Amino acid sequence: MKIKLFLITTLFFAIPILALAVTESANYKITVDNFGFAGDDGSSENYNLQDTIGEPIVGIGTSENYETQSGFWYTENVLMSVVLDTTTENLGTLNPGTPNTGETVVSVTTDCVAGFDLYVKQDSQMTHTDTVTTIPNYSCDIATPCLWSGTGLGFSITAGTSVDAKWGTSPNFEYAYFPLIDTKIHEKTTYSLSPDDTTIEYKIDVPSTQKAGDYSNNITYTAISKL
Repeated sequence: MKIKLFLITTLFFAIPILALAVTESANYKITVDNFGFAGDDGSSENYNLQDTIGEPIVGIGTSENYETQSGFWYTENVLMSVVLDTTTENLGTLNPGTPNTGETVVSVTTDCVAGFDLYVKQDSQMTHTDTVTTIPNYSCDIATPCLWSGTGLGFSITAGTSVDAKWGTSPNFEYAYFPLIDTKIHEKTTYSLSPDDTTIEYKIDVPSTQKAGDYSNNITYTAISKL
């Protein structure tokens, strides 16, 4: 049983309104400029907008204990890095009635002060090399994971920063199936210079009637910086 893993990094950042781009000539270069005079909440039937036209402070401020990047232009420099400790997880040979487990550590680094959201999806159920036979999903979903019981492929979050209580604790972790569309499984709402590690545990079991052979699946992790 093998799971092939993928990752996607997505950055969201504010776009300034009425701000001028970099201007330069043979004698000078203006890297940041702005007009600061307005800002308000705006809305219509189809959107909601909180905007600031310009700003009084632009630049990098530091001290012994902090660093701040102030202004629209610095929102364009958000750093986002996602690293998996492995790109393929082999869940071994299954003995029906005895679940096998494996794990992936997803390491996210971002300088976004609001943190990030972590999403996951699968391209299909685990599929036999005959391209027809599959191993069904585990029974519980991400909104309401449950203690392991029965068969299928499921996952849980077993370690990380501020892990949602719904995933349980050792030895009573709660499991859910992998969805077919990107679904949020974890979030971090604070800033840190160091990588934030989230441990995903896979768990799989099959009935005695399951067709023997090799099965595989593709799992995609996506990290999105918060605004």
